[in-house]
Parts: sequence; C-alpha cells; structure tokens
Amino acid sequence: MAHAAVVSLQQKLQEMLKGDDSRYPRLCEAVSSWHAFLEDSLSVRNAPEAVEHLEKWVKDLATQLLDGIHLYELEKRSPDFSPVGSKVFQEVVVTAGSDSIKAYVMKVMNAQNDNDALPTQDTVESDSKCIPHLQATMLDLDNDLMTVKSRLIGPPSKLTVVSIVGMGGIGKTTLARKVYDDIYMEHHFYIRAWITVSPMHQHREMLLGILRCFSLVNDNTYLKNTEQLAEQVYRSLKGRRYLIGMDDVWDTNAWDVVKRSFPDEKNGSRVILTSRLANVGIYASSGSPPHYMRCLSVDQSLKLFNLKVFGRETCPLELEKATKQIVEKCQGLPLAIVVVAGFCSKISKTEDCWEDVAHKIGLVVSRETEECMDLLALSYNHLPLHLKTCFLYMGAFPKDFEITVSKLIKLWIAAEFVKRTPEKDFEEVAKGYLRDLIDRSLIMVKKLTSSGEFKTCKVHDLLHDLIIREAWKERLIYFTKSNVILSPPVASFEHRIIFNFHRAPSTHLKHVYDKPLLPCASSFLCFGRDGTPRCCSQVDSFVTFTNFKWLTVLDICFQPFDHLPCEIWKLFTLRYLALASFSVLPPSVCNLRYLQTLIRYSHQASICLPAEIWEIKKLRHLYFRKCCYFPIVQSIQKDSLGSSRHSNLALTKLRTISYITFGSIKRRVLKRMHKLKKLGIRESEEECLTAEQMSGNLKKLVLLEHLETFKGFFIKPWIPKQCDVFPPTLKKLTLRGCQLPWDQMTILCKLPKLEVLKLKHYAFQGSEWESTDERFQQLKFLLLDGTDLIHWKASSIQFPKLENLVLKNCGCLYEIPDDVAEIPTLLFIELYHCSSSADDSANRIREEQISMGNDDLVVRIHKFPNSEP
Repeated sequence: MAHAAVVSLQQKLQEMLKGDDSRYPRLCEAVSSWHAFLEDSLSVRNAPEAVEHLEKWVKDLATQLLDGIHLYELEKRSPDFSPVGSKVFQEVVVTAGSDSIKAYVMKVMNAQNDNDALPTQDTVESDSKCIPHLQATMLDLDNDLMTVKSRLIGPPSKLTVVSIVGMGGIGKTTLARKVYDDIYMEHHFYIRAWITVSPMHQHREMLLGILRCFSLVNDNTYLKNTEQLAEQVYRSLKGRRYLIGMDDVWDTNAWDVVKRSFPDEKNGSRVILTSRLANVGIYASSGSPPHYMRCLSVDQSLKLFNLKVFGRETCPLELEKATKQIVEKCQGLPLAIVVVAGFCSKISKTEDCWEDVAHKIGLVVSRETEECMDLLALSYNHLPLHLKTCFLYMGAFPKDFEITVSKLIKLWIAAEFVKRTPEKDFEEVAKGYLRDLIDRSLIMVKKLTSSGEFKTCKVHDLLHDLIIREAWKERLIYFTKSNVILSPPVASFEHRIIFNFHRAPSTHLKHVYDKPLLPCASSFLCFGRDGTPRCCSQVDSFVTFTNFKWLTVLDICFQPFDHLPCEIWKLFTLRYLALASFSVLPPSVCNLRYLQTLIRYSHQASICLPAEIWEIKKLRHLYFRKCCYFPIVQSIQKDSLGSSRHSNLALTKLRTISYITFGSIKRRVLKRMHKLKKLGIRESEEECLTAEQMSGNLKKLVLLEHLETFKGFFIKPWIPKQCDVFPPTLKKLTLRGCQLPWDQMTILCKLPKLEVLKLKHYAFQGSEWESTDERFQQLKFLLLDGTDLIHWKASSIQFPKLENLVLKNCGCLYEIPDDVAEIPTLLFIELYHCSSSADDSANRIREEQISMGNDDLVVRIHKFPNSEP
C-alpha cells in the first residue's frame, strides 16, 4: 500500500540523513507532501481517477527510492563497489522533487478538499437495514435485554447514555431495537426517536431524523438552517422524559454535534447508542461502561440456526453433526448464522450437502448476500491508513488462527508499518495500533497475560475473508493452501508481497520458486497443517533464497537445518528471521545489519553465538527456545591503526533475550545492552557453576536499569547467599527448578515493583510455607505450579493487591488459607489438578464471598480427565 511505502521511506530517510534534511531538502519536502496527501485522502470512500492514479504513482516512486537506497547501501559494502545504486537513487530524487510533480500533487489535494469535486458515496446504513432478516429473530438475549433495560429505567435521574459495542453483524442493532420497541419503554418515556447515523453522518440529517420521529417535519422545516433545527429538537424534548436511539455511530464528533440538542432535566431521560468502536461508546457514555456484545455460544448458535431453518420442528438426527459443524464455523456471529441458515433452508437437507456448506462458510456468506461483506467492509473502510495496512497483514495468518500478540507486533515493526515517535518505543506504538483495532471490533482478544496485557488474538473468519478480498485488491498477499495456489495474476504484483504458505508441501513451494514473484517479496511465512509453524521431515533441495531480493521477514520454522543455507546471510534487508533448528550461527550473520528479531524454535542443544552478533546494532529481540552462549565483547580483528574492532560495540536497541546461559551473565556483556527489558536465563547442562557463582552473576543484573521481566530456569538446587540478588526494577519474575526453601521467600517480597510471580517445578521446596513475615505490596498475580507444599499459612495483609491466584499440580496442598477470602482485590482463583481438599477450600472461599455480597470472585477447578470428582 502507498501509505506503508511512504512511512518506510520517511523512516529510512531519517536514519540515512540523521535528521539533517538540508542534504535533500526538495526530496524531504516532497515525501512530507505525499504523506499529507495520503493521510487526508478520501480515496477509501470515493476514489476519483486522479486520486487513484496519484496513490499508485506515490507508491511506485517511494518504492523506487527505497530500492535505490538499499541497492546503494548493499553495493557500498561490496569489495566490487560501483555507485549504480547511488545513480538510481539520485535519478529518483530528481524526479521526486521536481516542480511539476509537486504541482500535480497539490492540484489533486486541492481537488480532494473541494466538496463538489468529490461527491459522497452511498453508504450501507446499519446492521438492521442492511440485513433485515437478522432483525427478525435473535434468541437468548434475555440477559442482555435485562441489563440494558435496567440501565435505561433505573438510576440515575440525570441524562445518561447507554452504549452497546461490538463487531459488525453481532446484533447490536437487534438488541437496541428490541429494547427501544419494548412496550414498557413506550409507556415509560413520553417521547422517543430512532436515527441511523452511518459513517458519512451530517448534523442536519440527524436532527431532521429526530424531528421526523416526532412528526414535526413539514416544508418549512427543510428551509431552516442547522442551528434552527437544533433549537427545534431541544424545545421538543425539554420538560419531557425522552429516549433517543442512535444506531451505528462511527466517531465521537457525531455525538458531540447532536448532544447539545438533548436537555438534561434530571428526569431519567436516556440515549441508547450502538457502535463498533469502543472508544466512541466510552466517550459518549461519560464514565459509564458500554455494554459489550459477545459472540453466541455453540448452544445459542444452534438454537438460532435451527429456528431459521426448521421453525418449530426439530433438527433431523442425521443432520445434527453437520449442523454443529456449520454453526461452529460461524464462530458465534449472528449475521453469519442467519445468512447460512437461509442458504441451508433452500438446499437439499442431506448430510453431504450440509457438510459441504460447513467447509465453505465464507463462500456461502459472500455469495448469498454481498450486503453482508459490505456491512463488514464498513469497519475496514473507516480505518486510518496506518491501521489498514496492519489489519491486512493479519491475512498472512491462516483462518481461525490464534495469533501471538508479541509475534504480530514484531512482524508489523519489521514490515515498517509502525511509525517512529520520540516518546515511545516501536513496541509501545504497535501495541497502540493493536488496541485501536480491538476497540474497533476488528480483532478479538483470546488470551491475556498474567499482567492483564493482550497475549493472543484472532480475526473472525468472515473478517478474514474480507482481508483476503482487500489484500487481493491491493496485490499484497500471495497464498497457497492445500492444492490450490490463490493469488491474482502474477503480472499484477508490483512490489512488497507477503507470501503465505499454509499446509504447503514441497511441490507447492516449487511452484513458487518457478514464479517471477520472488524479487517482489517482502515477507515469507509458513504454517503447518494445524495452522502453527511446524517442522516437516524433508523439503526438496530446490529450497533456495537467492531470488528473494528485498525480503524483510523470513519465518521458515518448517525446515530444520544442520547448516543454514549461505544465501540467508545475503538477504541484507532482513529484519525478522525465525528458523526451526540450526547447530551453528555463522559469523556472516553480521551481514544482516537491519535485523531486529532472531528466533530459533528448536529444543535441541544450546548453541554459541558468534562474536559478530555485536555488530547487528538494530537487534531488538533474541529468542532461543533452548538457550545460547552469549559472547563476551572482545577484539576479533585489528584495524589498520591496531585498534579493536569491537571496542565500541553495544546493542543499545536490544529489548529481549530468551534464553542465555548463566555463564553469559558478565559485566562486559550487560553494560553493552543496558536497555534490556526482558531477560530469560537457563542453566545449561554443560555449565558447572556453583550456587555462589550463579548468585554472583545474578547480582550483576542490577546493571540493567530497565529490566522488568526475568525468567530463571535451574536444573540443580540454588540457595542465594545475599538478599538483594534480583534487581529492584523487576515487575514480573518466573523461577523454575531452583528448589529454594520457603523461608527464602523474603528475598522476593523485597522487590518493590513485583506484580507477577510464577513459581514452577519446585522453584520452592518444602512441606510448609508460613508467609506471615512477608508482604508483597504490589503483587497482583501468583502462580504455584508443581510443588510438595502441604500447609500454607497466610493472611490477607501479605497480599493486599492480589487479583489472581493460580495453583497447578499442587497435589499435596491441603487447602488454600482461609484469610485469602479477605483480600479485597481478589477476582480469580483457578486450580489445575490439585487435591480434593484444596478444591473444597476454593469453593468454600467462593461461598463466603457470595454470602458477603461479592459476586465478582470467579473460582475455576480443572481435574485430570480420569480423576474422580
């Protein structure tokens, strides 16, 4: 996309010019004008030929400039250097900064701002108007109805907004309309109005819509200006208890312009508002939390489906299995269920036919009614350009795939979709992008971390279909799946393709190597049959990376290597590299000077990193599932003056390392990665460090002033001699296998910022833990996983802020301390495979909380499948 290319170019120019725009003033000015044009572009709503042409031209020229810069930088490092890249770059610079180009850009931008030049497009108005048959029936809304009704007719007496938030097609309008049309609401409110706002809202039209509901519109009404209409609405509502329904609100401005017409007479008047955007619902509700619509459960989905297909009759026994498959594929979205049910009601009611439908849900929905996809596309079309690019990248993952948030963020950054800001790290900016997409109901959160952050997410299958459709238009992603190569014609791909290989055997990979697409590829990702990265037993020898000219992302964890192909170290533009297995990382890794993320998935033996790793100054994340030996900075080569080549090397951008050996913790290493935030250490079987040596190494972590997360995995007992062995900056701490006695817990409670503590596989050992002398002032999450603890004595004052208590494999533990029930912040207790008496104590705590009027505490108990209840 043009916006992504321009952002990448801006960041590259900042890096190359080091903030000195005077070297290429006309170019920098031109690129800034391109960015301004794209940010203000209305092409997502209405794309005249001139705007579309300019967008394509901007994308092509920005790409040529990036290629020229990369070519120059690569050739400059070659012993056979010739300034071809420099000439390419200079030629494009002259073109980009020419007065005629600037004049054309300004002409199109001015045309954009002329309302007559860009007529507005017709919009899909609301869920209910777009899909009228969805309005007819929705089951199991009783809880939602009761909740929303109570907020409409209950306290407070002041004017209150009740917002309903959720993704397109989830039933927001259906719920709001059911409440609005309720006979009790008709009698409770003296006057009511319902308007649909839509993305292209106009203040005047909203006011006229309200007046039409009051039957107060005549020929003279249309002659009034907006202020006069606003005054008329205000007067018609004043002194009356009213209910206003605002459906499909897309931005806070829509609420701001109309709320002035709603008087607050402290008489219980209400506004019920629906939106796909959480920030709109929160903003309009003024502190009152929105009502979030959730996807239907499988049972609820079955009821809705069966009602639409069979009416009052029951589903035939032979179709029950296929029916369940169908509704599971709809993933609880009422829109999809109703559309697919309508299709099934018209076809033969046989098991084979319905199983075929289950495998083609997305195709059925898109073919059955284009309005469904248009309804979902409204959310995409309304995105800012930087979020559109990030959202389309989600198409690189298979359908129904649970995406690890940390990986997604690294990929966005590697693809240069994330714009640099002086105040925040790339990761913080990217997390903001993700939160925005979640708040817009386009991405669903599946799991949270122990600290409450997003851990995994996914996209609904129908939205995934939408992504594929839009990515096809943008010529962005090349897909392979099963026996089908899914892509637009090869010639239509111009630059920066994302390759997605899902369940692709070597024959399909060979198809790719025969294509002239490889020089265009920017990302290459592979997934196994279950959607996860997976190693195959063998891949044909044709697998080569020579033709990938501008690759920035390479995730090939399907292929185990003893010795990595040497071509990988010539992919000079790589920023993200994830591999399955390799036994040696060669010194030529330093050729990847742009590399930000390096991942080794394998559990095989530890490896030694070459000293050249220190030369990759942009490195941000290192992950080795086993562990690695991190080299000490030392001289490996003398220059002509005899000075050390490594003397000034430092990885100042490094944020994460997992895992390195205890022996790698050296002062000379840590001082050169002082901005590290996350660190994982594994004790290696080859290491023969004493407990005192390990404690000494751990004490050096104090050099990492920004360290927040630490994981320490031990294979033999360790008893620290000092109390200040861990740095005071830690917020998250995981220990495993160190077999500390419980009285050493005093070391951990001295960490003033500790919020998450995970103790795994005999991190602590002993039959009794009496925590009366310890106080974890900030601890919110506590996990005990695998211990021989029998008696645990604690009071609520030891854990004043604890929210989550998780116990796993604590088969000896007799009970949870009764005083835990008195922790005021406690929200969640979860037990996995613990003793029956511990389970009973958890239930007893829940009952005690309920008797005290606290219904918020959740207790969940999980047993082995074959264990007795």
